[in-house]
Amino acid sequence: MDRRHLLKLTSLAVAGSATLPAAVSAKAKRAAGLWGVWDQAFAQARFVNLSHVLEPDSPVWKGFPPTTRFAQGTGRLDEAAPYAPFTYEKTGLETTAYTFATDQFGTQLDPPAHWHPCFAAIDELPPTLALRKLAVISIAEQVKADVNHQLTVADVRAWERRHGRVPAGAVMMVRSDWHKRWPDAKRFQPADGKFPGVSLQALKFLHLERQILLHGHEPLDTDSTPTLASEDWLMANGYMQAEGVAHLDQVPETGALVAIGFPRLKGGTGGFASFTAICPPEWSHGTRPGEVPEAPLPFNEKRLVWNEAKGLRERTAACDKPKGKQSFN
Repeated sequence: MDRRHLLKLTSLAVAGSATLPAAVSAKAKRAAGLWGVWDQAFAQARFVNLSHVLEPDSPVWKGFPPTTRFAQGTGRLDEAAPYAPFTYEKTGLETTAYTFATDQFGTQLDPPAHWHPCFAAIDELPPTLALRKLAVISIAEQVKADVNHQLTVADVRAWERRHGRVPAGAVMMVRSDWHKRWPDAKRFQPADGKFPGVSLQALKFLHLERQILLHGHEPLDTDSTPTLASEDWLMANGYMQAEGVAHLDQVPETGALVAIGFPRLKGGTGGFASFTAICPPEWSHGTRPGEVPEAPLPFNEKRLVWNEAKGLRERTAACDKPKGKQSFN
């Protein structure tokens, strides 16, 4: 290689990939891994939250005691001092202590260990659950006529006639619009035991014939049979499910992805979960990255105040703490 050719290659490398020959530029793009996927697909996508906000009195299955509590967290900044509540006024920070009646709380991811001790607990679920194709099947119209409608194989086949075969490995969410009853516990968990569900036949079809990853539904139970036959079959055969899912009316039936997040509690038989739909750019609902402040997050004119009666913080007073200043400095 002569000196002039070496100098030319060196100058190209310094100039950056925009001026590199096509073969070298393609190699550079491959080296960037999945960053290009973000730039080309996700940066303009619309994100829709599919999880409920949790409060101490959020609806739970009727068999659980009403013992969930949120409390001001305690701690100490001096090892010689007694433990006491952290407050913005005294320590410049606050924490929260949570006591849950159950890990079957709010929007959740059910591992099969919920019913069967020989299958995976929440901390044993694989990381590959993090991002999947999302299919949404609506039974909202059927539920208007019969609140106890259970998803059928016929419902699934009707969906497939419109959209094609349910993708293997996908998450199939069942929209019933039941989430609109949240957080009214009496309407969400009615005394007559009637609510939308998923039939055992439909679940077997989705898992055994279509090989879905998991399904999700808006109520807190899979079905309304006396023995919870659908949930029993799922858990006893090593399948997961999502419960208490919200806002499926804001998600397309096809073409979206779902991001799944949950805490890995050791030996956990349930998981407080975050489900987020990632929808195509042209979709009418959701928020694009950059459309709302993200870093830094916005300053709020109302400050958080601990409400002892409700056992949670609410924004009920004017914010009197300057931005960028810690109260104990």
